[in-house]
Formats: sequence, structure tokens, C-alpha cells
Amino acid sequence: MLTHEDRFEKALKTRKILSILLGLFIILGIFFSVVRLPIQMASWFVPFDVSSPTYLPIQSNNHYAKVSLYNRVKMIFENENERVTVWVTSQIGWHNVSSWDEQTRLLDGTTAYYQENEHNQMLSWRINDVEYSIVYEGPSQLSKEEMMEMAMSFR
Repeated sequence: MLTHEDRFEKALKTRKILSILLGLFIILGIFFSVVRLPIQMASWFVPFDVSSPTYLPIQSNNHYAKVSLYNRVKMIFENENERVTVWVTSQIGWHNVSSWDEQTRLLDGTTAYYQENEHNQMLSWRINDVEYSIVYEGPSQLSKEEMMEMAMSFR
């Protein structure tokens, strides 16, 4: 039978272990939000496969990935004037796409949502239980067809 002192020591030890684990979790969260990973490594740190586009309508001289928490990946493809950001997440509905400008269909029939404003263009769709969103920022607009071609290249 455990004495009061034994229970107290056991609780103290458990609290120390939980504090250390919480600290490590916070440090890893900060680390992944700051560190730029090679695109291919993004799948190593999330519980789903991360596809990247095989077609980009821009020349990318800088590309990398960042992992947010355990269910969101941000891939950046950029040059000095343009940027394509791809968000990949298992948190379905992360972008509130129902309020976007236009619902459309990709060439394979997948429902997608499109929106543009003076600063960027966005296209969002799902592949199985993973949501993808492309955001283009640049001095001029891409055609909607180029955005859709980029989306189709994830397959």
C-alpha cells in the first residue's frame, strides 16, 4: 500500500514528466513554424501524404515547406516578383470556401472553389480527406485555367 509521501512523490514525478513533454511540444511547434524544410520532407511530419505540383506557371528559384502543428503544411514557390503558396491540411473546411466567389470543377470533375481580388488569386479543392489551397501573388493575374492546371498537376 502506498503511503501519502509515496503518492506525493509519484504525482510530482508525473508532473515533471508532463511538464517536460509539454515543453518539448512547444519547442517543436516553434521549430517547425520557423524552419524551412525541403518540399519532399513535409510528409514526414504530418499524418497524411503531401503532394506537390508538377506544374507551376512561374519560374521558382526558391521553394520550401513549413509544417504548422501536426495537420497543416505550407509550401512556398517563389521568385523575386511572384509567389505561389500551397496549403495542405487534413483540417477540412480550414478555408471557409463556401463564402468564396465561385464554385467550379477541375478537369477530373472535382469540385473546387475559386476567388480573386486585387492582391491574389486562390483555388481550393479536396483530394480524399486532404484539402489543398493554392494562393498566387504577383504583379499580374494568372488565368483561371492556369490555376486549375496547377491543381490538376497534384495528381
